[in-house]
Amino acid sequence: MNRISRYTVPNIVLIFLFLFSLTMAQTDSSWQQISTKERSANAFPIIMYDSDIGFGFGGKVVLKNRYQKQEAFDVTVFASTKGEQWYAFQFSVPDFEFRQGQKYVLSIDSRIEWDKLLKTNYFGIGNFTEDNNFQFPSEFFRFATMMGHAFSPRWIIELGYQFSHYSVYGYEPEWGTITDETPGAGQSNVSGFSSGIRFDSRNSHINPTRGFRIYLKTELTNKTFGSDWNFASYRLESNFYANLYRRKYILAARFWTQQIDGSAPVQELSMIGDGWTARGYKAGRFLDKAMMLASLEYRFPIFRKLGGVIFTDAGRVAPKLKLMNLNNWHSNWGWGLRYFLQTFIVRFDMGSSKEGTRIFFNFGHVF
Repeated sequence: MNRISRYTVPNIVLIFLFLFSLTMAQTDSSWQQISTKERSANAFPIIMYDSDIGFGFGGKVVLKNRYQKQEAFDVTVFASTKGEQWYAFQFSVPDFEFRQGQKYVLSIDSRIEWDKLLKTNYFGIGNFTEDNNFQFPSEFFRFATMMGHAFSPRWIIELGYQFSHYSVYGYEPEWGTITDETPGAGQSNVSGFSSGIRFDSRNSHINPTRGFRIYLKTELTNKTFGSDWNFASYRLESNFYANLYRRKYILAARFWTQQIDGSAPVQELSMIGDGWTARGYKAGRFLDKAMMLASLEYRFPIFRKLGGVIFTDAGRVAPKLKLMNLNNWHSNWGWGLRYFLQTFIVRFDMGSSKEGTRIFFNFGHVF
């Protein structure tokens, strides 16, 4: 669901659909068996409209500690009237929230995901590419697993493996953007290992209100591992959370930088533009091997489990990090709604930039 849609539906319709989903989520009290570290279950219906994919429908279910092993199962099923299909399953033990701020010997997180989208964007590579309306079908399958060890409540090391299969088809070479020679056009596999180290003093994984997180991750993809590509990626992300005025009024900040070395398909390049990066731009709007991104959010309560957020994002891409500067950053601002369940958060965002206004419906905080 980290797909981007054109803003052609009146705001009131989208907000109504979001609030209607919240109402449906509470019609059955069994969907509200909420407990942070005990056996719990949350389910949420997905009802939305997107001008590219049409009316979307589906659901998300999160089960925790059903077998008293502090495990979690997360299932999402989604389809739309214009052709998107998205299925995701994730298993974690211990669950992210259970192990937050804890010392533990081993954690395992595994995810299987398949997504088919009939309206995919591609604008070329670089920080100054032009906007276009060319769209084509694409799909991907991904399996990823990560093992972690917390040698203190705040310091964690990780080791993982990821396999992705990408398929891009239905494009027209005369568009002048994507062609048969574009890295990642057609079908290809990406297979590699990753390692990471994280310092995390946040008071929650689901809804942090204070603390600091810094995460350094490296990934090596090589044909030796069954990949069609040889590249390495390096990512450094830092997040900061602080209370303002009262406990539920939060200032959250993020700075993210990334570099890719070697030959990588467009699907693996550093990206600015979607519901997780710059929320005022189309998905995949700016691509290159390096990127920098900064985000700032002010989060506040509205009524009971419903909250709001005002945000701004700014970022840019470049062939290398050493070529980055403070010029030509792509910025946006926006607002959103959050509905808080104990096991996950429902998110609605509306971001505006000089290229238009975008709508997002997803789960979890952006950072």
